[in-house]
Amino acid sequence: MQYVEFVPLKDTGLQSEEPNDFICKLTIRGNLGIDTVPELSLLVKTLTTGGMRYFILNFENLNYIDSTGIGTLIRLKKSILSLSGDIVLYNVPPKVNEVFELVNLKEFIKLFYSEQKACEHLGAVKALKS
Repeated sequence: MQYVEFVPLKDTGLQSEEPNDFICKLTIRGNLGIDTVPELSLLVKTLTTGGMRYFILNFENLNYIDSTGIGTLIRLKKSILSLSGDIVLYNVPPKVNEVFELVNLKEFIKLFYSEQKACEHLGAVKALKS
């Protein structure tokens, strides 16, 4: 269901070994609902325990999200904010975007359609918190 990629926050490449110097890009495929959210929650919890603080969730291949998925996104965002990190969404399909508009999720979690803009936003967040 997920594909994990680490993107350097700075132009240091992969030279740093500090998790805080990377963005974790998670590509979510298929559905995000009651059957699949435990896997996403466990993955993010494990990564934050290991020191990751900045996340991009790539929804390019997401077909469907239900209320459990939306609730999980809100809990993940709150949890990561409490660790002085941030999470953003990227490539949200139109059908999923309609659901986000209905529940005003876009007011709480930023959406981007450019990976570069998402990375720049997370870099700015890190700079503010440093």
